[in-house]
Amino acid sequence: MTPFILYFIKVNVALAVLYFFYKLLFSKDTFFGLRRLMLILIYITAFTYPLLNLSDWMTTDNSTVGQVVSTLYEKVLPEIAITSNTANETSGYSWIKTILIGIYASGAVILLTRTLIEIGKTCTVLHRSKKAFIDGIRVCLANGKQEPYSFFGWIYIYPDMHSAKEVKEILIHEQTHVRECHSADILLAQIAIILCWFNPFAWLMRNEMRINHEYLADRKVIANGYDKKTYQYHLLGLEHTQLAAANFYNNFSVLPLKNRIKMLNRKRTRNIMKSKYLMFIPVTALLVLFSNCTNTAKEEETEVKEEVKFVPMEVQSDTVNVQDEVFDVVEQMPEFNGGNSALMNYLRENIEYPKAAQDKGMQGRVVVQFVVNTDGSIVDVEVVRSVDPELDKEAIRVVSNMPKWKPGTQKGKVVRVKYTVPIMFRMK
Repeated sequence: MTPFILYFIKVNVALAVLYFFYKLLFSKDTFFGLRRLMLILIYITAFTYPLLNLSDWMTTDNSTVGQVVSTLYEKVLPEIAITSNTANETSGYSWIKTILIGIYASGAVILLTRTLIEIGKTCTVLHRSKKAFIDGIRVCLANGKQEPYSFFGWIYIYPDMHSAKEVKEILIHEQTHVRECHSADILLAQIAIILCWFNPFAWLMRNEMRINHEYLADRKVIANGYDKKTYQYHLLGLEHTQLAAANFYNNFSVLPLKNRIKMLNRKRTRNIMKSKYLMFIPVTALLVLFSNCTNTAKEEETEVKEEVKFVPMEVQSDTVNVQDEVFDVVEQMPEFNGGNSALMNYLRENIEYPKAAQDKGMQGRVVVQFVVNTDGSIVDVEVVRSVDPELDKEAIRVVSNMPKWKPGTQKGKVVRVKYTVPIMFRMK
């Protein structure tokens, strides 16, 4: 699984988890400002927490034993993965992958194009419309009957469609959207939908964002002294065929209107309940922990801790067992010409997945041990963990034919040093 796909999975899991978290704890209270902040944080958290890599910190051990073990593992080379290249498997995997990528890309491109067209049309209409001031507020005048809406700094309205009192209510409502930059929130939600269009929770999150904006604007109208009951009739559109006080991004169905009216009449939530918003911190911490546990598990797959033969206890001190001709750890470890990256490239380019093993469906991790001699040559190559004779033979062949290394030294003397390399043979 590629890092990008793993990142994408984590983002969509977070959107689902945090949506349920929001609905369960916050969707019924009247702290609309805090709810808006929570929704924004959900988007930010979902797209950033997979990028926080704490695996090194999680696995750090400052004890003396931990330091010795870390040093001993320096002789274990990174795992090299070799995959099969059979035609049928490759082609089968390839066309499925291509189709899935094509479906995702098509959906994202369609939504992006549609969004840009709608924004372009809206900006064109607002730019070309006549401008006027109503109660000191600059507005764009519609040419005919049109539901009022706002988009960033613009308010679009057809005054002849409403009474003077209704116009004032609408302007207070839409000014709240403009002043608090609600359009930016919706664009953020729309970007999330474009990237995660197949995830229903991305769409549900945008709905929550929209309806909370309306709660904020409705509360502002009532706070300015307008009669709550009259305003509710206004929302229901009993006086006009078009719904008033509508935001550009909202098509008010019966359910959202019902929720808005219910929220207008809901008793204010007690301030002590604001403390529950702090629960977002441990939930975010759990997501980060989940992400880094995944990262750590993935990194541990490339190690073979259980197969490593540790040196005797007397080597786990500041002195080296000089009685042994082959050392596990020395002051200056041997080095492949070009370093570990060059070594990995050499193994990757030279190891071939045996056809006989592919036919039998054999796969697994072969662990090879070898000694870097005093002249840098590779000797005493052996398999310490076997999977299949064909795979073992191929691993030994390539390791035995490695070019000479720079030998290791201990106390200024060239010595022989033992290494272990895991080679993962994997069928596609």
